[in-house]
Amino acid sequence: MAYYARCGVRCVGYDIARDVVESINAGKIPFVNLEHWLGFSIEPLVNNGLIHATSRVNEILEDVQAKVHFVAVPTEKNGRPWDGALLDVSKKLSAKKVGGHPDLIIVESTLAPGQSEDILVETLRRSGRKVPGDFLVAVAPRRDWFDNPGLNVHTIPRVVGGVNEESRREAIDVLGVICSKIIPVSNNRVAELVKSTENSFRALNIAFANALSRSYPNVDVNELISAAATKWNYVAHYPGIGTGGYCIPLAPKYLLEGATNKGDQLDFLAMINTVNESQTDFVGEIVAKALHSSKVGILGLSYKRNLKVHVLSPTVPLAKRLQRKRKEVLIQDPYYSAEEVKQIAGVETFSYPGDLKTLDAIIVAVPHSEYTETPLPMLT
Repeated sequence: MAYYARCGVRCVGYDIARDVVESINAGKIPFVNLEHWLGFSIEPLVNNGLIHATSRVNEILEDVQAKVHFVAVPTEKNGRPWDGALLDVSKKLSAKKVGGHPDLIIVESTLAPGQSEDILVETLRRSGRKVPGDFLVAVAPRRDWFDNPGLNVHTIPRVVGGVNEESRREAIDVLGVICSKIIPVSNNRVAELVKSTENSFRALNIAFANALSRSYPNVDVNELISAAATKWNYVAHYPGIGTGGYCIPLAPKYLLEGATNKGDQLDFLAMINTVNESQTDFVGEIVAKALHSSKVGILGLSYKRNLKVHVLSPTVPLAKRLQRKRKEVLIQDPYYSAEEVKQIAGVETFSYPGDLKTLDAIIVAVPHSEYTETPLPMLT
């Protein structure tokens, strides 16, 4: 909305989360640190009527002038691919008043193969709407890298595919208003596979790094990988405590569930998550065995640096693993209150860096800037 509004396009955002709606209508970014990634204030855009948010979906459905609909809903629940939100939005859109030229729907969510047609298009058609007569449908997965202001909606290449040529062409025109580079693909089926393929590639490389760290415990694997990355075609990924977020852990599952030829050629995809998920237990075991005393502090509840997002964060299962080993676990994250830490992970928090000396072990789960930029004298 912010990028389009800055180009003079009036935008209305719909969300079931009323706090998000109220924040946007107050001219504030509703997510911690996202204003740094965005790089400009939305307040004047809100004040000028170019951005408005609502939790009343009929404001959009009854507006014949609302001709383009971006769908960015979660497609994950409890660590598994899920189509509940996409189905709900598809049913809502099927009631949209359309006048003259068909409305355009652009799906930005991470999709399992076939979801754009099996869920969105089929729901529209079952309701009596015509695709492409009443609605044009395209898929353009998001690639934003929220902790890097240089990788944003304008700069990152955008892949676009449509259910027909008109859908693709219209989506390219619309996205071209704010995106500097468009990558057209032949259809929506290719486009919806792009994000899962990208993230499965990352998940595979992370699993390889995690496996190296466990297979060569007496080698500095970070140094090893950095050395290997001096070769031009080696992509460096480093071991950690596990993977988290909406994308990386789910991508192999999307590809596995959507494959039309389910032979053993994709069995290695199942192994990716087996390795990455067991890495969390592996780290917990190392810490538990190394400690004679019992107080462990974990720095970082969010799964990603400098953001407040804890979806599938490996910190939570790591804390539970250590608790089962009779360790006292505390978690600190600058973006979460003590109450939020308790509610999400079931443990208490501590003060950083003041309480570090009271801990027997410290695990840096996420490299938030607050940790990496702490002056050394404050840590000694």
